[in-house]
Amino acid sequence: MVKKEYSLRERKHARTKIAIMDAFIKRLEKSRFDDISIRQICKSVEVSEGTFFNYFPEKIDIINYYMNLMFLKIIWKARKDATQVQYIPLINATFSGLAEELLNHNNIVYQMISLMIVQREKPKTVVISNLERQIYFPGAEGIDNIRVMLVDDFLRECLLGAVRNGELPKDIKINDVLVSLMTILSGSLLAAKFAEIKDRSYHYMRQLRFLWNGLGVKEQLRGR
Repeated sequence: MVKKEYSLRERKHARTKIAIMDAFIKRLEKSRFDDISIRQICKSVEVSEGTFFNYFPEKIDIINYYMNLMFLKIIWKARKDATQVQYIPLINATFSGLAEELLNHNNIVYQMISLMIVQREKPKTVVISNLERQIYFPGAEGIDNIRVMLVDDFLRECLLGAVRNGELPKDIKINDVLVSLMTILSGSLLAAKFAEIKDRSYHYMRQLRFLWNGLGVKEQLRGR
């Protein structure tokens, strides 16, 4: 397939958007969300405040954009790692990818959780262009074909697929299992913080095995 050629203007637009986000996330590693000023970000990226608002009408929109990018990468990697068309291994691979990604961004994940609680609404799915994907994920072959989704929507799709595939009982309550998965995701993070554990992968996989075992998932699908 021949790759689309983008104009200089299109490339500048995408690079500026990513640069603004990167500058904000870098500051978020050391500062509170509310303490980061738009003026600071504009100065570091060398753009006007008007340009900033063209990309992100509110500061929280940067967090939404970053989260969508992060989950896009996690879903892409999970689909590569779980090569067979089986959904329980795909869920396991997703949690493994989450653990790896959170290890690399340990200082901001808890701020993101608190922001979601304060906002009192689910993060929004945003549009991420193919050009933005190519710039932010160079060499990630096939990431252009991944649909942008947040983790709970992706896990719900996986659970529905697992039921269709016979990996889960047909009479299972999808919402109940989804709540269990999201509890494992966030609860393990908080427990790991209090216990000063940086690597969540072991505990994610351990809790998932307990869940799959309780739901009667076949042993070969549960993972190690």
